[in-house]
Amino acid sequence: MLKHILLLIAPTIMIFLGLVVLNNVLITFLLFYGWLLFIPLVIRFWDKESRYRIMLPLSKKSIVVGIISGLVCLFSIYGFVSYFPVIDITHLKILLEEWDFSGTKVILFVLVLILINPFLEEFYWREFIYTRLLNGLGTVMSILITSLFYSLYHLIIVIEIFTFPFNVLAILPVFLAGIMWGIFRYKLNALTASIISHCLADIGIMLVYWTIVA
Repeated sequence: MLKHILLLIAPTIMIFLGLVVLNNVLITFLLFYGWLLFIPLVIRFWDKESRYRIMLPLSKKSIVVGIISGLVCLFSIYGFVSYFPVIDITHLKILLEEWDFSGTKVILFVLVLILINPFLEEFYWREFIYTRLLNGLGTVMSILITSLFYSLYHLIIVIEIFTFPFNVLAILPVFLAGIMWGIFRYKLNALTASIISHCLADIGIMLVYWTIVA
């Protein structure tokens, strides 16, 4: 049980250390993605009974579900932020400078968020953690718990970016997206739809950055 708690809370700790303690996006990326990538590999090496696997069948249903849901996320994110004054642009620009999110590194960070982030986050939460919780807690609780802890570290980010009370409310769509992607994983028995959907959602976030903030 303690191992499960550590696996659930550790990504949030990595984000907290990188952004709040060290104020550096690059270090945050290294800590966060290093955990998501290497911890499942280490556990798989030591624990021969680990059941997780990478499931990316390119079925028509998975692709269609992923694209449609992802486009809904993309336009919802971009449309909401575009038409509602939920971001203090001046404060955000100062914050991004403090995080060293500037210059040529921005291109690298954007590529990571769009091309790598969806794969690592979906694998970690909707496969690695989900399968470890499944036998003891069942499908519904496994989806809810993984979605809760998936959304937890996003709170550290949005609480600084959005104005109150939107910074608190902004965590709800993240939680609901986690549930949706968990349902995709369960119903389709694959990560394909959730990764495609997640990728398009992240593109929506980057569009907000390039058109409103940059």
